[in-house]
Amino acid sequence: MSSLRLGCVPYLNARPLLEGLDAELAVPSLLSEHFAAGRYDAALIPVFETLRLPSPRIVDGFGICSLGPVRSVIVAHRQPLADTTEIVLDPASRTSANLLRILVSSCWKIPAPLVSQSTDPLAARLLIGDPALDFQRRIEPGWTVTDLGQAWFDWTGLPFVFAVWTLAGSAPPQTPSLLREAAAAGLAARPDIAAREPDPPSALDYLTRSIRYLLGPKEKKAIETFRSQLLDLDLLPAASPHPEFV
Repeated sequence: MSSLRLGCVPYLNARPLLEGLDAELAVPSLLSEHFAAGRYDAALIPVFETLRLPSPRIVDGFGICSLGPVRSVIVAHRQPLADTTEIVLDPASRTSANLLRILVSSCWKIPAPLVSQSTDPLAARLLIGDPALDFQRRIEPGWTVTDLGQAWFDWTGLPFVFAVWTLAGSAPPQTPSLLREAAAAGLAARPDIAAREPDPPSALDYLTRSIRYLLGPKEKKAIETFRSQLLDLDLLPAASPHPEFV
């Protein structure tokens, strides 16, 4: 299987799913473009990008999920979100941006527009992945953090699924099994993965408590709930199919 073409996000939370595998790394938005262009047999892409596919196929069993605070998908703000004039999006992930759109519109019901850039010093910011973790380690006085994983859980009572292994039509039949085997090995290796980070105790806490990797019935229900919310806000085409788990 050395010829299997894999793509993956470059963040710490993905490393347990890559144990023993070689993958090209790219930020989520670029990774999704490469997947759509046929560059990979399988890629760990944001769930929103998977739901946009004409025939989405998800590897069952493992993904990047949270149940409550995820720590690596946050809005950083200097004033209460209800008073925030703008929220600057992180262009790296459309899943996190659309989760934020859903929360702003349907849960929090606040008027703050989501923008790609801003000159307002009081504008809030969406941060994802390792930059979000770094921001919280060095947080300055005056900043408050709202965790989007926690906000989703408080609103729905469900986990949130951020990324899943998604199969292209070119994927060999044994690809799902290979990826599940790698994930099982990677979960067992989380102490070793964390030990290579600058702050091993914090990294291990993040990989074992903040990130959940099992993709089970509640996570599938969460994907369907997210899909329904996207459809309600016209963020997905009405004819978008349900994903298949393989």
